[in-house]
Amino acid sequence: MSPIIRSDSPVVNLRSCPASFLLSFTPSLRSPHHLLLNTMKKSTFIHLVLGCWISFVSTFSVQAQAPLSLKTFPGGITEIIQYNGALYFNANDGINGAELWKSDGTAAGTVLLKDINPGAASSSPVRMIVVNNTLFFAANNGTNGQELWKSNGTAAGTVLVKDIRSGGYESIPAWMTDVNGTLFFRANNGTHGSEIWKTDGTEAGTVLVKDINYGTADGDPQYLTNVNGTLFFKANNGTNGSELWKSDGTSFGTVLVKDIYTGASGSNIAYSANINGTLYFAAWTSATGSELWKSDGTAAGTVLVKDIHAGPSPSEVSFLTNLNGVAYFKAYEPNAGIELWKSNGSAPGTTLLKDILPGAPGEANGVPGFLTVVNNQIFFTANTFGKGRELWKTDGTTAGTALVKDINPGQEASDATSFAEMGGVLYMSAKTATTGFELWKSDGTEAGTFPIADINPGVPDSSPYELTPLNGVLYFAATGSNGTKQLFRLNPCVSPPAPNLASGGQNKVTVTQNAPAVVLTASNCSGQLNWSGPNNATGTGNITVPTSATGTFVYTAHCVVSGCISPASSATVIVQPAVNNPGPGPVVTGNFEGYLDKVECGTMRGWVWDKNLPNTVMKVEFFANGNSIGTIDANIFRQDLKDSGKGNGIHAYSFPTPATLKNGQTYSISAKVFNSNYVLKWAPKNLTCPNGSRIATESAETQKPLDVVVLGNPVQNEQVEVEVRGAEGQPLRLLLTDLQGRVLAEKEVVRASEVEHQRFSVHHAAPSILLLRVASLRQSQTVKILKAN
Repeated sequence: MSPIIRSDSPVVNLRSCPASFLLSFTPSLRSPHHLLLNTMKKSTFIHLVLGCWISFVSTFSVQAQAPLSLKTFPGGITEIIQYNGALYFNANDGINGAELWKSDGTAAGTVLLKDINPGAASSSPVRMIVVNNTLFFAANNGTNGQELWKSNGTAAGTVLVKDIRSGGYESIPAWMTDVNGTLFFRANNGTHGSEIWKTDGTEAGTVLVKDINYGTADGDPQYLTNVNGTLFFKANNGTNGSELWKSDGTSFGTVLVKDIYTGASGSNIAYSANINGTLYFAAWTSATGSELWKSDGTAAGTVLVKDIHAGPSPSEVSFLTNLNGVAYFKAYEPNAGIELWKSNGSAPGTTLLKDILPGAPGEANGVPGFLTVVNNQIFFTANTFGKGRELWKTDGTTAGTALVKDINPGQEASDATSFAEMGGVLYMSAKTATTGFELWKSDGTEAGTFPIADINPGVPDSSPYELTPLNGVLYFAATGSNGTKQLFRLNPCVSPPAPNLASGGQNKVTVTQNAPAVVLTASNCSGQLNWSGPNNATGTGNITVPTSATGTFVYTAHCVVSGCISPASSATVIVQPAVNNPGPGPVVTGNFEGYLDKVECGTMRGWVWDKNLPNTVMKVEFFANGNSIGTIDANIFRQDLKDSGKGNGIHAYSFPTPATLKNGQTYSISAKVFNSNYVLKWAPKNLTCPNGSRIATESAETQKPLDVVVLGNPVQNEQVEVEVRGAEGQPLRLLLTDLQGRVLAEKEVVRASEVEHQRFSVHHAAPSILLLRVASLRQSQTVKILKAN
């Protein structure tokens, strides 16, 4: 049973199907004014069931918004524009030819505005623009040729502005540009050639601004661009070639800005754009080829920004797009190929944003195209390794330049095009293997990128184009199921609320490793829950989060109801390492005093002693969120401890922070005397270490072990000679005592060498066992020495 498409009827949701029936879905498009070299193809598919459940990899079902067909136009539709709350467009109903039509968004209100070229002939209105609350366009009434027309939205108010080139010839107005309420354009009156004109909408006020290339020769103005009320354009005066000009609307104020490439050939200005009040453009010289330039309207301020492809070869800058005052564009550089660049107007600030398709120059190129600003980011298409030409986005950073979704999975391309923004969402035409080019939308997330409707059911394309938002409703032209072009209206979305993504009512859950899996649900989503998570995982419905690996896992979800997508919400699951606490031993008691001084990503440091046993080394146990993470002896000498009466001063510790805590999570760190109830003061302390964090010196996981070698043991004379390795560059403390803790000798080394040599005199010591304690910044070792005589 085929879907029915008729005026004012939903295009979708009219198909009945059993639960096992799968409808393949994919979009397509052909834009009349966006032609990009698409070098990669793409196949495979996303399966969508309209009214049924879908089953394919990342399964989802969407009850799509319902595009309504307002009217069929067998001869086609072009150039849809909004003006005074209505749509105006060029369409051919098969009776009146291609003429100017108007629509209020209903079938009954979609009407021929005026049959400018009466009968079956076409006036073919083109290059429509709204200036100063008037709709201007070029049209041919069959008598005057293609001339400048205007409309106030009524048949009576749709009139020829001026027959610029009289006598049955045509002036062909083009490059229509609004500069502070005045329309500037290019036209040819047959006397002065193709030159720059302006109009206030009256015949008398439609005048030649300046005959740049004097006489019947063409000045050929192109790339008309308004920058802060000044009109910039390319023109040829017959002497300097095609160069950069500007105009204030007067003949005297229409001047050459700069002869960038001297001589008759010119610099061939192209792709000009207003970037935050500065004109950016591509220009050619023999020394640099076609590269990025900018101008403030003065000769001195018209400069090369950067020779991206160094030397005479061009970088072929194009698609200049403004995002937050920065220019983004496509350019060629021999090491990266044709990729996405950005510029702040300086040479150092003009950089490759991302090599989207790495590889050999000429063979691997991202070729970004259709750059469109939506919700403070730029959407574009690019060739993608293993995926064809797909949808990308950027926030202006390398990390934030990423594939949005592989719309047509596999090697074939989705070739998204006809981009339009409405309500902070991107609407577009894109294709899949089973539905052809259809209407899609994206909020910039994978889960929020999905098809809206299979307008032309099955493989044939509907190829939506001329996507035009008006008062929160999207209008567009597309091929319907009858194979003819139709004007469609997409009902506005009423976004459902963001899903309450949680487990047990909490959107941040902390569990230990290998605990039962955490299940995240959305209690308030009456439609379908589309989610994305770590490692590009996506899915629908409840989210089951395994706990086999430690880390912080963030999941983002949208609720989709009748094709309308909610704002995003997120939930976080923290899986902490599960460390078994050592079995309890006999409770140790004493007159303890100690502190947890520092808790850092490299080490945890402090000191502890027993006032009743002032020279006894204490063992310290450390805890993260109440779980034991290890022990260490407090056997590092500190002079300040000794000076303050803390026994022999050998009571400091330096515990290497375990790698399992370096995962971006926050832990509460405490410490106590091992097997006692005494908790060190200044605890607990919070610790947050990023993944793989390291300290400036060697980490505990990679540092060399401290190695102490006594040269000649037993000692046969009055000298003890030792070598210490593993403490290079660190302070070193050496302490020689007898078994009763009496100090026989001590030395301090400010900065140890790779092999540190030290000698001690032991001529006063009786034959006995001596203890040599060596402590570096983070390690210590005690060696027994036998004095033989």
